[in-house]
Amino acid sequence: MSVLQGPTRGRAGGFSDWVGPAAERRREVTDAFLDTFAAWGYEYIATPLVEPLETVAAGIGGGRQADLFRFMDGDGSLLALVGERTVSVARVVAGQLQGGRFPLRLSYAGPVLFNRPPLGGRRREAMQAGCELIGHAGLEADAECVAVAAAALEAGGLPGVQIDVGHADFIPSLLAAARLDAGSRARVAAALRHRDLVAVEEALEGSEAGAAEKELLLAFPTLRGDRDLLDRAGAQLTDPEPHRVLAELGRLWDLLAAHGITERVHLDLGAVRDWDYYTGPTFELFSADLGFPLGSGGRYDRLLGAFGLEAPATGVVLHVDRCCDALLRSSGENGRRPLLRLGHAPGREREALAAAARLRAAGVAVASELTPTPDGGGAEGAAEAPPPTSPGGSAHAVGPGAASRSARVDSTGTLRWRWHPHSGTGLEGLLAAAAGEGGR
Repeated sequence: MSVLQGPTRGRAGGFSDWVGPAAERRREVTDAFLDTFAAWGYEYIATPLVEPLETVAAGIGGGRQADLFRFMDGDGSLLALVGERTVSVARVVAGQLQGGRFPLRLSYAGPVLFNRPPLGGRRREAMQAGCELIGHAGLEADAECVAVAAAALEAGGLPGVQIDVGHADFIPSLLAAARLDAGSRARVAAALRHRDLVAVEEALEGSEAGAAEKELLLAFPTLRGDRDLLDRAGAQLTDPEPHRVLAELGRLWDLLAAHGITERVHLDLGAVRDWDYYTGPTFELFSADLGFPLGSGGRYDRLLGAFGLEAPATGVVLHVDRCCDALLRSSGENGRRPLLRLGHAPGREREALAAAARLRAAGVAVASELTPTPDGGGAEGAAEAPPPTSPGGSAHAVGPGAASRSARVDSTGTLRWRWHPHSGTGLEGLLAAAAGEGGR
């Protein structure tokens, strides 16, 4: 049996084919994110899917390196498929863009891959879009990244997301203020990473931790709220470092209020993110329709130094595929741009193509039929609409059983169309019907 006659070959586990409306929605969501970043002044940058392993390793911890797909180049050097794109952006900034005007605002979009078992339907390839603000150490940069992320999600069809804002230094500052020995501090930190309250309590038992620090560490799952949370958390603390962190979060809250998004923000003092990577405010964005974050971000002032350029930085990554999952759950459909099928009678191809060009220029998607059909026959007959009440192309309501969007240039050169729930004749009437649905 030849290869062409063999059985159908399947795809690798954890990888997906995106086809039809789902593929179109994925592209449109990605474009909406990039358009939003551009509207905020972020310049698009494209980096490769493959990086030297040592480049990736310089920017991520050993635990995350285990999730990389690795392979050997022809010269024997080790390469990796990127599992995130911020490291690649940092490499470019520290090299090609180090002489640029800071702060730099850069955006990107592209696939990332994870070498992990595809258990429970976990994806091993995902589309990400994000932006990085490099060269500004102030909280204004952190607030902008939170705000641009919320704006991008809204542009992608996900308004009203919940934003959880924390600080990478808060829990470490509490551990330091508690005067724990190295072993106890490590046990408490591990328990906090696993969200294990019992283990936290056991690790603190018998320690010399102060009452205020111990109370906050044991209450970490409930340390959520608005700006008032900061005053309550700091009321009994005496060490200056936790107070510095709380003051930064208070200032960040005020900046987010200036952006007009604090009604969606929850402060989360118990948030445990990658303490080896993040150096300041962190955040995650959630939808009510999905348990996983749609995006995340934060300050990472040490990353550029790994490539020889000491520069502060903050940014956000949006998980495009999760956003598409959330849109599907909220609407029950993948969504599709309205498509008009345009046919023509024999000898009327020129008029049909001209009409299609006008419609596309107006933002209407048009699929032209390639074969002419006689009047009253073929699929294009669905566009034989009742005559309008005026020659200018006024519209009539049509029932839901009619072809939803179709048009045809008949043997007399008249364009007859249906655009649910209307029908009529004439190009201007069709353009008006399409514009009434929002064009696209």
